[in-house]
Parts: sequence; structure tokens; C-alpha cells
Amino acid sequence: MAYLNQAQAKNRKSAVIMVGAIHAVIGYGLIVGLAPGLFDPPAPKPFIGTQIPLPPVPPPPETDPQPTELTKPVTPPIYTPPSAQDINPNPIQIDTTTIILPPFDPPPLAQGTVGPPKPFTSATPPSFTPVDVKPRNDPGAWVTTSDYRSSWINREMIGTTGFKVQVGTDGRAESCLITRSSGHDALDQATCALISKRARFQPAKNSKGENIGGSYSSSVRWQLPN
Repeated sequence: MAYLNQAQAKNRKSAVIMVGAIHAVIGYGLIVGLAPGLFDPPAPKPFIGTQIPLPPVPPPPETDPQPTELTKPVTPPIYTPPSAQDINPNPIQIDTTTIILPPFDPPPLAQGTVGPPKPFTSATPPSFTPVDVKPRNDPGAWVTTSDYRSSWINREMIGTTGFKVQVGTDGRAESCLITRSSGHDALDQATCALISKRARFQPAKNSKGENIGGSYSSSVRWQLPN
């Protein structure tokens, strides 16, 4: 029992010492905290301003003015009248079957006629057969070897010249066209010149026997004289 009293006495002393120590610390803190100038914040330094150059602000981009969108007029809905009602619930049925008629009898012939009537024919058939242009004189005499010039003979100019003559209603040549060259312009030009001068023709005729214009085509063989 004495041992327990001694232990409690020691514990009481220790508690008293700890409480005193705590009070001492709190008192010191109060004294130090209330001391003037000990924990004052430092004086702020004066602010010195400077100018920093900034880049110029770019101008806003140019934009084309947008056209004002017009409001489309509102079209009223199309009024559709109600469909007509069928007032005849039982329509008439129509027969569409193809009907073949019997063959038609020809009308009776008039008295005094035999068989069907003959087709109508013209009472004035053509009285003349058309003809083309024909030579009236000898074509061999139109161009001869005597028409050769000495210069053509010396140069041995030969060849065949084709021609076409336009003939008038009087049977004379109105124009001449070379359709095939002999290879020598002099012979070709002489051919048309001699035929236009010497040739005579029988003009063409139509179905009425009247003289009409036409054409005649042939050729001339130029050969050196013997």
C-alpha cells in the first residue's frame, strides 16, 4: 500500500512539472509575439514601371458584303378538291367482241356492159419519142492531120483529147469543155476551137417534137501526119 502512494506522488509531480512547462512556453510566445518590430513585415520596394513595345495590330481582313438573303414568299398549299364519287355503282357493261361482217356483194352492172369497167386511159398518147443530140456532118472532118502545126510536128506532140459540147436549139456548138487532156495544152485548145467552128448537130427534141438544148461528148486522137 505504501508503494502505491509513493508511485502516485511521483506521477503528480511529473504532471505538475509538465503543466508548468506548457504555461512557460505559452507565456514566452505571448511575450515574443507582442514585442514591437520583431515580426513586422519588410517595407515594400517602390514599383518602377517600364514600357514594352508591342507589334502593331493588323487591320481586320476585308470581306465582301454578303447579299441579304431574301425571304422566299410562302406559297399556299394547292387545294385539291375531293374526288367525285361514283354515283352509278352498277356501270353499264359494253361488249367489245370483234364482229366480222359478211363479204360485200358488188353492185349490179348496168345494162349492156360486160365485166367490170376498164381503167381510164389518156386519149392523146405521146406523139413523139424524145431524141438526143446527133452529129449532122462527118465527125472525122472536124479535126484532121492537116491541122497540125510544124512546131507541134517537130516536138512530136500526140495524144487523145476528150471533149463535151453544149449544143443549142439551132444545132450549133455553144460551148466546149475538155474532159480529158492529151497532155499538151496547145492540142486541147485547138480541139475545142476546131469543133466549135466545124461541127454541126441535129438538136435534141422533147416528147412534143420541139428542139431543145443538149450536149454531145466524144474524143479526138491527135496523130502525126505520115
